[in-house]
Amino acid sequence: MAQRPKARTDRCPAVDRPDGAPLPGADNRQSGFALVAVIWTLGLITLLGMAVIVGARYRTKTSSNYASVTAAEMAAESAVNLAISAALTATPEQAVNFPLRCRLPGGERATITVEEETGKVDLNTASPAALTRLFTALAGDPSQGTRLAAQIVDFRKPKTQGTPAAAARFTTIMELDQVDGMPPRLFRAALRHVTVRSGKPEPDMEAASPSMRRLLNFEPKPNATKRGVPAGGSMTIRADIDSPDGTRFIREALVSLEGGNGLPYVIREWRRGDIDPSGLRQDPPRAALRACLQVRQAAAS
Repeated sequence: MAQRPKARTDRCPAVDRPDGAPLPGADNRQSGFALVAVIWTLGLITLLGMAVIVGARYRTKTSSNYASVTAAEMAAESAVNLAISAALTATPEQAVNFPLRCRLPGGERATITVEEETGKVDLNTASPAALTRLFTALAGDPSQGTRLAAQIVDFRKPKTQGTPAAAARFTTIMELDQVDGMPPRLFRAALRHVTVRSGKPEPDMEAASPSMRRLLNFEPKPNATKRGVPAGGSMTIRADIDSPDGTRFIREALVSLEGGNGLPYVIREWRRGDIDPSGLRQDPPRAALRACLQVRQAAAS
């Protein structure tokens, strides 16, 4: 009887080899794992490199923007100083009329306006009727305007018995946001139209800015497009700067002429201004503008 052939055992290797040699296919598995690890490592390095590049570009752009804003701010302060110089040396024959549009040495386009404080509503001395008219016009709601006017009158009252009235006065228009119920939108809109320096119960419409006259529905004066610098008192000088790279910066300075103590003027407050949405901005080409220094020299000659 023929014997059956023995089954081959080398086709299915044992799980554990007694000699400790690696199992067949182990090298392939280790190579595959190493390849995956290398791919993941290269991916992480690529991501880190992209993050570094993006961060460097962002820092460069941020630094460039900061430098542009700083340059525009310096140009705005120069424009304010130009207006102060024009105010101090103005004569009826050689007066600089505002708004003044000119070109600064750095190529910035400047729009300089002068707003007399007597043409604004004084937060300390304005009558309730004047306050109501202003805030009703700003809010478009008579009830809200009346309420805010009453809150302003209440704010400027002495808070305790025996307190001097001056202690409760507004010292700056920026304190308007401390009035109860003052919305941020109305606060920012009112800054162009209020003051603490006029001392009048009603604004002088002859000295009011065009935006103030439009707000209160006063007819514009026939020859009010240009106005000279006031001979004395307080005024807000506003410099709107448009740089060649597109940066825009607005700086305002509250200036008192005849500042006292032998000083020709006093800058009482610097403020960063907002864009006036009620006014139409005229932007002639820079090449068509006269240099600001030429305007100043022509006025001084």
